Amino acid sequence: DNNGGCEHTCTDTEDGSFYCTCDDGYVLNDDGLSCDDVNECDMYNGGCAQNCHNTDGSYYCSCDDGYTLNEDGHSCDDVNECDMYNGGCAQNCHNTDGSYYCSCDDGYTINEDGYSCDDVNECEYANGGCEQICTNTVGSFYCSCYDGYTLNADGSSCDPVDVDECATNNGGCEQNCHNTIGSFYCSCDDGYTLNADGYSCGRFAL
Repeated sequence: DNNGGCEHTCTDTEDGSFYCTCDDGYVLNDDGLSCDDVNECDMYNGGCAQNCHNTDGSYYCSCDDGYTLNEDGHSCDDVNECDMYNGGCAQNCHNTDGSYYCSCDDGYTINEDGYSCDDVNECEYANGGCEQICTNTVGSFYCSCYDGYTLNADGSSCDPVDVDECATNNGGCEQNCHNTIGSFYCSCDDGYTLNADGYSCGRFAL
């Protein structure tokens, strides 16, 4: 009636005796009656690739963050976080073994949240490498030059353009116009002096 004193299974023998056995996941103690749980994780980590968890009479495997348990219940595969919603990255998602990270396109910088991207104002650093005018755009920038200069093929340096201002309306000069590289100036005939406006002429006072 008391199961022969066996904690789990009692089996009769032909000679009128009996013996005890334990359920799977348990081991028979030296008393031949009671059973103790076997900690499967103590031997070869229970065959688990990563984490082994002992339970009463059994055990189970689990995987670290960034991995998923395979159907065999023991091995782990890397999770490609970039496959779902681009990993939450605003621009570029890079999968790594057990993890991932975000990056931004050229002209952008990653924010502290590690996901979103902000435009880089290239003009804030050394004027973007432009010799004269730097104009920031979303994700990029461009160089330009002041009036009287032209942008060189390198896209950053400027050379003066010799526009002959004197060819149009004598440069606004009342008498003589003199062209220079990138500019011009007015002068007056003998007996006249250039006024403060730099264009008109007045007679010398005798």
